[in-house]
Amino acid sequence: MPMLRPATVAALLPWGARGLKAQPESPDAPAWMTAQEARPWGQELSFDDLEDKASEDQLAKTKELKASALEGIRESMSSNLHRAEMEVDASSALEGFAEPLNETEAAEIADAWLTVPGADVTFSYNTHCDPVAGCRSSGHKWGQPSFQEMHRNVLASLRAMRFCFSDILVILDVPHVGHDKLGPETPGNVTSHIVTPKDVPGSFSEMRLAAGQTVKRFNVDSGLSTAATATAKAAAELLRDHCPAAAPQWKVKVMDYGSQELRQRALEHYAIADGEKNSSFYDNMYINTMALDENFQAKSQYVYHMDAQWRLYRSNFSRSTPNFIEKALSLMKSDSRVYMASVINTFNLEPQKNPYNKFAVIPGSVHGSTPIERVKGMLQGWSKDQWLSQKRPLRGEAFHGKWEDPEANQKIALFKMNWEKWGGIVTRHQFLMDTQRFKSLFPLEEWDTAAEHMWYFPPPGWEDEEEDEEEEKKKKK
Repeated sequence: MPMLRPATVAALLPWGARGLKAQPESPDAPAWMTAQEARPWGQELSFDDLEDKASEDQLAKTKELKASALEGIRESMSSNLHRAEMEVDASSALEGFAEPLNETEAAEIADAWLTVPGADVTFSYNTHCDPVAGCRSSGHKWGQPSFQEMHRNVLASLRAMRFCFSDILVILDVPHVGHDKLGPETPGNVTSHIVTPKDVPGSFSEMRLAAGQTVKRFNVDSGLSTAATATAKAAAELLRDHCPAAAPQWKVKVMDYGSQELRQRALEHYAIADGEKNSSFYDNMYINTMALDENFQAKSQYVYHMDAQWRLYRSNFSRSTPNFIEKALSLMKSDSRVYMASVINTFNLEPQKNPYNKFAVIPGSVHGSTPIERVKGMLQGWSKDQWLSQKRPLRGEAFHGKWEDPEANQKIALFKMNWEKWGGIVTRHQFLMDTQRFKSLFPLEEWDTAAEHMWYFPPPGWEDEEEDEEEEKKKKK
């Protein structure tokens, strides 16, 4: 028997090999079915060989992805640059755009900010010189914004939001007659305070209206215009440095209360009585109404606006924190009742001492407070006097938004602000607005009061929708 073993083995190998033959690859075979490298039987790839092969595949895939990303950046860069060149008036010293980064610089941005595809948002900032005290180049004094303050507030707010705005709009309000009353509903402020600019020779010219009335047409301060241009340019470049392939536009808009265009827009947007249309109706308006109205002329459908001397802060720098602009845009798109959204205003950043109780401290709205204290305090305004006296007329009423994905946004708290006995109110200090949706409400009736009251009203069907929500809740219970 031992003599037969070699013969048997030798006979089996040729017999088994008869069924082995090379098969040509089918032309219809999927791309992932590729020919394998022939290896002698018993030979295996070592761990080092496998690692080298995987590294080569990964490197090839990385190069492919990078090439695809560079192609996308190149296309976006070309499109954004062309758009900026077409929309910007190159002959004007008050507008321009930031040149986009080159392909390598754009691909190497370490801290890329958020972009919402298909939704351009304009960042708007409104400032002025005090009509009586004049302009300030630096420092901080409430009611008298300075050039330095404008520059810091704009750049710091952009860094806090980390959002890729499409363009920057700085609105410069010129001295003019108006009132600073918040409205007839505002507690403790029942008389109008007329603001009259200081007559400085060379700062104004006189013009005659159709009704025969002569009014003064004031000019913008040259220092304010120069500072605003520098701020707008710096803001556009800051966006460019954090937004790949972007070419952010910037513009400085100077209000002109003597122009026919502005008068016509005021007549279209506000229900001014026929008897006042040919007079100086600006004198009866709130001092900031037409400067705020300039936001409706922005390039984008959505505008995030900030008033002078206001700044955005982040109390939580975690990257997992929801982006305000992203969430507000999502809410506006899914809930037709929402025309504008704001972050809650605060007044004191650091904790304040209590003069009546040395053991009690007023929590800081950004620093030195817990999240629960921030929510309670910010809804009540964080005014030191109101906190100590317990007189807090400003209240936050819970608002149930119609989110596209309710579960993903269940931790976001929404509120409608109102005076305890005087009705609803909005903030003009900072807000994100859908300007196209808001334009459908023109002309506004209460044109001679402040935007806080003039802009607040329940849209058609609001009460019915809220009643339906309450009925649904009762049924669920």
